[in-house]
Amino acid sequence: MTEIYFVQTDTDFTKTEKNLINYIITNPDDFIHMTIGDVAKQIGTSEPTVSRFARHCGYSDFKELRHAVYRHITEENSPSGKLSSTLGSTDSNTPEGFLLRQQHCIEKTLAFLDTDMLEKAVSAILEAGNIYIYAKGAALSMADLLNFRLNRFGKKVTLLPSGSSELFEYMNFFTKDDLLILFGFQKTPKEAEVLLDYRKEVGCRCIFFTSRLYHTLEQDSVIPLYVYRGEPSEYHSMAAPAAVLDALVVMLGARLGDDSSKYLDRLYQLKEHYKSEIPR
Repeated sequence: MTEIYFVQTDTDFTKTEKNLINYIITNPDDFIHMTIGDVAKQIGTSEPTVSRFARHCGYSDFKELRHAVYRHITEENSPSGKLSSTLGSTDSNTPEGFLLRQQHCIEKTLAFLDTDMLEKAVSAILEAGNIYIYAKGAALSMADLLNFRLNRFGKKVTLLPSGSSELFEYMNFFTKDDLLILFGFQKTPKEAEVLLDYRKEVGCRCIFFTSRLYHTLEQDSVIPLYVYRGEPSEYHSMAAPAAVLDALVVMLGARLGDDSSKYLDRLYQLKEHYKSEIPR
């Protein structure tokens, strides 16, 4: 879990307050210019709730909390902050502006990258008996890509159906030696919530791609990998998830060493042998 620099007290936060924490962590440059009313509107809550949240964090009022965030980002002067100022003067509807927006998503993801979690994810993949991947909607593209990459390393991978009771047909065969990989991002699909719940009963480990920094997933058997895809009202980019996914694959190849080359060499030989029947 990334340290929450602006929380000064040991407090159990409500669901709405966790949404506030996520917003501040991922949008500090916007937050310091917002009124308490702006923040309440952005989160979909009331001004008194935001005011209570500031006190729960250990501050006398909202202004003191906002000032603490301001001090933090001015001291850091992060690359992400510099890129944000560039984006402010660029039209995101242009090709250049859109690509800068993708860079911005990757920069924000990098700012909160937890290399220990990546290492744990690689170990979980290497040690897994069977790997089950679940995604829904646009995230299916990431599930397909990960399935393709892991198959090349000789891993036994199953893509789970994105909906309906057919999901139970696969869950019935989960064991503690298996690995579940979920793509949930900002909102966790109901099916993914069911999978997370059943995973606890079976005892299998889980890698969870999420756009939420503050959550309750930090357990030995659940490995959260944070990716930033843009704000709720923006176009949601897959640039950051793809980048983290590829980083995971590269780390996996490095850990496999000669074994990874063995599978790739065999693949090359198969393509060469049958290239007259199935052109490359």
